[in-house]
Amino acid sequence: MDEQFDVMLIDEPELGLSPRVQGELSRFFSDKEKRDQFMPHLKGIFVATHSHIFLDRLNIGNNFTVTKTDKNVEIRQVESMTQLHDLQFNMLGNSLEALFLPSAFVICEGKTDKPFIERLIQLRHPGRRVLVLESQGDVKRMFRTLSQSLGDIYKSPFRSRTFIVLDSVHTQGTRQDLIDMGAIPDNVIVWDKNGIEYVYPPEVVAQVFNCGTSHLSSLAITDDEVSLNGITRRKTALCAEVIAIMTMETEQSDELKQRLLGPLAAALGS
Repeated sequence: MDEQFDVMLIDEPELGLSPRVQGELSRFFSDKEKRDQFMPHLKGIFVATHSHIFLDRLNIGNNFTVTKTDKNVEIRQVESMTQLHDLQFNMLGNSLEALFLPSAFVICEGKTDKPFIERLIQLRHPGRRVLVLESQGDVKRMFRTLSQSLGDIYKSPFRSRTFIVLDSVHTQGTRQDLIDMGAIPDNVIVWDKNGIEYVYPPEVVAQVFNCGTSHLSSLAITDDEVSLNGITRRKTALCAEVIAIMTMETEQSDELKQRLLGPLAAALGS
């Protein structure tokens, strides 16, 4: 409060302060009217911090990132809300799980899609939290609800971590509608054939139907039943059998790997 100083520099103002007190101090710094009651002579306050609580969300240009490469130090001004979200995410450790949030979302259509994809993710990414949501026949409604809960989907770190799985037969225009709503085009996955059963691991399906993988092209799905080699299984029963047999070493179908598993692994950084 000494009037001979007109600029204040604070290094790590968060030290020793609870998150609640950090928030109060941050609001005091950014509220010029309140600040002028105690130190009207101050022309500026600069803080160097590791706490996302001190980010200025009202005037994003007041935020800067500092990086050092060898002996070179670079300071960059935040110029967009996307950059601000990226900065905040980085300050939280680049891990949504640190906030006890899922690492990613997968929205699917059928009742058997959810348990199969959940088991697949458990095997491929143990310890990671990926929330698989069944849309109950209305994928757009589910995506809209999810988007609203995440705020602005276009600025959310979850945008690149949200995947939507569609059967080949779906309402005309659904994929484009989802993209128009904010879904990333490559994250809206449409199977070549109508049914998750067609992308089950080939060797496991062949084992269930007591045939070779070369016969899988004859797999037939009628309503709730899947038939091959004179054997018929209800979809839920087949899903349960596949999940029970499947292990981490099970080779998955090329379509599944290319369209879902690969992009999901990339989003998770795995």
